[in-house]
Amino acid sequence: MQVAESRAGPGFGATLGTIDMDAKQPVKIRLARRSGVPPQRVFEAWTDSKAAGRWLFGTGASICVEIDARVGGWFYVAGRRNGEMAEYVGEYLEVVPPHRLVFALLAEKYSLNFERVTVLFEPRGTGCELCLVHETRLEFAQQAQRDWAKVLDRLAAMLTASGRDAA
Repeated sequence: MQVAESRAGPGFGATLGTIDMDAKQPVKIRLARRSGVPPQRVFEAWTDSKAAGRWLFGTGASICVEIDARVGGWFYVAGRRNGEMAEYVGEYLEVVPPHRLVFALLAEKYSLNFERVTVLFEPRGTGCELCLVHETRLEFAQQAQRDWAKVLDRLAAMLTASGRDAA
């Protein structure tokens, strides 16, 4: 069974998200966004600590963003979400600039298991399509999809704003 939702987001066009559900775990959350921004710039927004700190959490909510974007490298991201501290750690499993990131993600507050996240950056004209797949447990699927949609909204806003600044 697939559940789909679509909504517009700034800078990227419509968000299309699905949750693939079957009897097996994990459940796969899928979100896709299109942007007029080249894949290299979007990829760098995911792999540069300073850039990622501008969009992973809301404005002024990032506390610490450390990224070592290489296979076997780790990341640590901490910030405030809904007035509470949120911390994420992970290990990069694949890093193929500017096309693909695969990482194991742990949010100890929500789960004691590492979950696999794949982010693809597909060229589309002068821009790109970002496809994100998060493999999680069924009980976390809808929340994870909502959270990723918000994260991608902030990414789109940051890329749009930095594009205006560069012009």
